[in-house]
Amino acid sequence: MGIQAQQPLSVVDQARTIISERGEVIVKFVISSGSDVDHFSRIMSVDHVIGDTIIAYASEIQFERFLETDVPFRILQPPSLKLKEASITEKDAGQLQEGYPSYTEYIAMMEDYAENYSDITTLVDFGRSAEGRKLLALKITDHPGFREQEPVFLYTSTMHGDEVVGYVLMLRLIDELLTKYETDSRIKTLVDHIEIWINPVSNPDGTYFLSDESVYGATRFNANHVDLNRNFPNPLSGDHPDGNEWQPETVAMMNLMKGIRFSLAANIHSGAEVVNYPWDTWSRLHADDSWYREISRAYADTAQKYSPEGYMTFLENGITNGYAWYSITGGRQDYSNYFLHAREVTIELSDEKVPDESVLPAYWEYNKRSLLDYIEQVLFGISGTVTDERTGNALRAKISIAGHDRDSSEVYSSWEDGLYHRLINSGTYTVSFQSPGYHEESHTVNVPGRSSVRLDISLSPLMQPYKLYPNPFSDRMFIYISEDDGEILLDVFDLAGHKVISTAELIPAAGNQQIHLNGLVEGLYIIQLRYKDYVIKEKIIKTR
Repeated sequence: MGIQAQQPLSVVDQARTIISERGEVIVKFVISSGSDVDHFSRIMSVDHVIGDTIIAYASEIQFERFLETDVPFRILQPPSLKLKEASITEKDAGQLQEGYPSYTEYIAMMEDYAENYSDITTLVDFGRSAEGRKLLALKITDHPGFREQEPVFLYTSTMHGDEVVGYVLMLRLIDELLTKYETDSRIKTLVDHIEIWINPVSNPDGTYFLSDESVYGATRFNANHVDLNRNFPNPLSGDHPDGNEWQPETVAMMNLMKGIRFSLAANIHSGAEVVNYPWDTWSRLHADDSWYREISRAYADTAQKYSPEGYMTFLENGITNGYAWYSITGGRQDYSNYFLHAREVTIELSDEKVPDESVLPAYWEYNKRSLLDYIEQVLFGISGTVTDERTGNALRAKISIAGHDRDSSEVYSSWEDGLYHRLINSGTYTVSFQSPGYHEESHTVNVPGRSSVRLDISLSPLMQPYKLYPNPFSDRMFIYISEDDGEILLDVFDLAGHKVISTAELIPAAGNQQIHLNGLVEGLYIIQLRYKDYVIKEKIIKTR
C-alpha cells in the first residue's frame, strides 16, 4: 500500500493499537484541494477543517478505508487524555459544581432538580445508551404535567462524548432557569410561555468511556464505535448514510424529538467556536437562510460582547453555513430540519473539547445570555391552531409560505391540538393551510421584527357523501354511504402518526356499512377514509 511507502509502518501500527484500545483514532492530514473534503467526509468522521488541513476521527473500518487514499497523516492525542485526572475535583452528589460531574453525580443532579422544583419540572428518562446508561432530559415549564398551547424548545449536548463543555453549560442553564424562576422576570417569561427541554449529555457511553467516575479518557464515538452525529436519516443518502444501524442513542433521540414536537433546537458541540446553520448535506440554501443567519449572528454577537477579544470569531465572524465549512451526511441538524420540519442549529462552544475545569465558569459567562436569547427566538413568527370548521376538532395541516418554502421547510399543525409555529423573519407573507378533505385557505400576514402573530384557522370540509357513527365507539363503528358502487379505503393512525390499520372494502350499495376496526386498544386515533373523489379525516375514540 502506498501509505507504508510514505511513512514508517510503525505509525500505522500505532494507530491500529489506539483503535483496538479506544475504538477510534484521531488523524490530521493535508488535502490537495477543497473538493477532497467531501470525499474524506464520506469515509470517516471529519471533525474540523482549517484551510487545507483536516482533523478526523476514524473507527477500525474507517481507518482502513483512509489508508487506501495514500494520504500522509499524523496521529493526534485524544483531547480527553490531555486533561489531568487530578484536576477533576470530588463533588457532593446532587449539587451543581464548577467542574465535570461523574455519571453518578449527573444522575443525582437531574433527579434533585426534578424533586426540588417539581412545580416547574419533569424528569424524563427517554432511553438507554448501548451500555445501558440513562438518557435524561428535564422538561421545564410552568405546567409540566400537561401539554399547553405553547412552542417547544430543545437543547441537547455532548452527542460526541469528548465534547463536554456543553454538558456542563447545560447543567448550569438548568440551574439558572430553576433557581431564578421566581426572581428574574425574563426567565419567568421564558418558562411560563415555552416548554423547554434540556438533555445535557446524549452520549454518556462516550463521555464515561474509561470510568463512570470521570470524563477523563472520553471518546467521540459511542460504545459501538459509531459517530452519533453521522447516524441519523439523511435527505440525500437515506436512512443509514454511515452504513451503520441506528444506534440505541439515535433511536431514543428520534423518538424524543418526534414525541415532543419541538419547533426550535440547538445541538451543542465543541472543537471550534462557531454557530453552524443548515444545510450540512448540500450546497443549496435553506428557504429560511436569512432567518438562520440572523439568529446565528445574534448568538455570536452576544457571546463576543461578553467574552475576551477573539472568542466566537471563527469563519464568518462566528457563524457559518454547514456545507460552506464542510459537508456531512447523517447529522442531526439536517434530520431535524428536513424530516421533522423543525429548526435546529449546531453551536460549537470552545476550541478545546475538554478544557481544564478552571475555565468552565468563564465559558458560562461568555454564553449564558446567548443561550437564553436563543431560547427566546422560538416565540417569534406566526403561530396558531388549525381546526375543523364543522366540529372544532384539531387538524393535521400543512402550513407553507407561497413562493418561499422548499426542501421540506414547511411546518405542520399537530394531530393532538392543531397547534403550529412558523418561525420566520419579519416581513409580509402569504400563508397557505392545506389538509386532505378540506378546502385550502391562504392568508396574508405581516410579521414585525421579534414579534409573534397569532393566526387561528378553521378549514371547511369538502362535500362528503358519508358519515361515521357512533363516536366514541366500543366494539363496532358504522359508516353511512349515500352513493353506491365504489371502493372505500380506510387508514387509522395513532397520534404519533403511525398507521395501525389499513383496509380496502367494496361498497356495493348505498346505506349503512360496518367498519371493522379490530385490534385497537382504548385511546384517541385519526381515521382517514377515501371514497371516489372524497376524503375525510376525523378523530375517533375507542372505549372499553
